[in-house]
Amino acid sequence: MQEFQVPWGQWYANTTRTLTFPDDWDVRYCAIQHCDALTAEELEQKIDRPIGSDRLELIAAGKKSACIVVDDISRPTPCAFILPILIEKLVSAGLPLSGIKVLLALGGHRQMTKQEMQIKVGKWVLDRVQVLNHSPFAADLVAIENGGKPIKINKNFMDAALRISVGCVVPHTLAGFSGGAKGIIPGICGIDTLYQNHTLVYADRSESMSFKTSTCNPDNPMRKNMEQLVGEVGLDFVVNVVLNDEMNVADAFAGHFIQAHRAACSSATEHLRTEIVENADIIVLSAYPKDTEYSQIGTCFAVLGHHKKQSVRPDGTIVAMTAASEGPGFHALFGPGMLLFSPHDDNTPPPELKGLDMLVCSDGVTAVDIRQFFRSEPPTVYADWDQILPILRQKYQGRKPVVAIYPMGAIQIGEIRNKENNCGRSV
Repeated sequence: MQEFQVPWGQWYANTTRTLTFPDDWDVRYCAIQHCDALTAEELEQKIDRPIGSDRLELIAAGKKSACIVVDDISRPTPCAFILPILIEKLVSAGLPLSGIKVLLALGGHRQMTKQEMQIKVGKWVLDRVQVLNHSPFAADLVAIENGGKPIKINKNFMDAALRISVGCVVPHTLAGFSGGAKGIIPGICGIDTLYQNHTLVYADRSESMSFKTSTCNPDNPMRKNMEQLVGEVGLDFVVNVVLNDEMNVADAFAGHFIQAHRAACSSATEHLRTEIVENADIIVLSAYPKDTEYSQIGTCFAVLGHHKKQSVRPDGTIVAMTAASEGPGFHALFGPGMLLFSPHDDNTPPPELKGLDMLVCSDGVTAVDIRQFFRSEPPTVYADWDQILPILRQKYQGRKPVVAIYPMGAIQIGEIRNKENNCGRSV
């Protein structure tokens, strides 16, 4: 049997799962190219060469308070590595530790516990500065006039003399890429502002609530709205990082929230580039590293981008994998019963792949757990690969199917090349 390892359980299990296939099957392991991680010294050098802004120390000079916005535990940004560098820079510029706050950009996600904060930002940070959860429902959100539609933003951020945002840049189905202005809108805004921004992505407002896919296109209505609003709110400095295959920082860009972000998008496109196998019989898609909760299983399709139909045969099979370490998951807009909820019957798999057989592999949830996401009966959830392989062997009995494995489907950037596919056959 052929064996392949896929990463599993970002922030929690931090392990791998073994996938096995018969020796005569044509299995392609389609991973991003490995590159070395930046050292702390190298990251600091990147931060010291900002794009479109002054250096952080110059911006911080004379200020007594700062708010650093970071993404939450549902995202893979290694904040425990990045934040100490920024905090020490602020202190060296004259800010007291008591004047520095780290604000978790939860958007519509749930609040984080102290234990999760320690995992995400590290004990060094927790021991020195306040780390706070954002709530889109907070009573003290600050309203900023914006043509009759007030922008509501977290008070801790608005009260700060210096405003910084930190995040990784990976593909995003709706916003093109993560990072940049997205840390603020929707990261730390009110639920009304969050709703107004997210409704810009819908192709229609029918029962299916289908949306326009803007994967890897940062010049889309949702992103442009974010940037226009953040321009009104004010954001002084960003640090946007690109990750490698081990979820460490491979590249970094700092400075202006649009200019630095676009440079990071270009770097991410190179670092996360993955060749798509055309017309595979079976595609195995992992939601890693966005596999903290089942509700984000749809992120596993990000790698396919605008090439979904080319990636698999019309009679093919999809295996969608997620650790779902936290269980079903929560979102204040997209979750079951919420304003923008779309049943998974309509979008998992995406409409382009409707009609294909889809198997769900997760040891974090059961079919009972995920029933709330479906209008009809939920699919069977298989806890172990050994339960899935017999189903595949039966369907492809007497054949030698082509299998494409995308081990980090949530952040890989797929492309189709006009030559023979050369994805790796082993790990």
